[in-house]
Amino acid sequence: MSDMNKLECIITDIQVQDGIDFIKLECCANHLGVMGLAQKFKIGQKVYATFKESDVMIALTPKISARNKFLSSIFSIVHNSILARVSLSFAHYQISSLISYEAILELGLKEGMECFWFVKSSEILLLDE
Repeated sequence: MSDMNKLECIITDIQVQDGIDFIKLECCANHLGVMGLAQKFKIGQKVYATFKESDVMIALTPKISARNKFLSSIFSIVHNSILARVSLSFAHYQISSLISYEAILELGLKEGMECFWFVKSSEILLLDE
């Protein structure tokens, strides 16, 4: 059994700021967004989007396959034109999420709003005290 998914895509847009790329891809009439460190790709280039099967979440709105789902308030959003850091209040902790600025706009996220955040159980590392 393979642990990688592979999709053939065409690059449709590239935004770069502060050494970070946000690359838009088209695959089978669907769109994907990829964030990474500055790379040497070009619009129109054929690429393969690969990702681990353990990184794929499945949802039937509003339920999602991630077991770790929490409701929290957004207390800060800091962004540039590509990347955003959303800081959430969770009990007495601060949880941060790095997402694309495009996702902020699409979701209409604002400081003071409540939202759900998720983390897959396979992505949590345990540290000894």
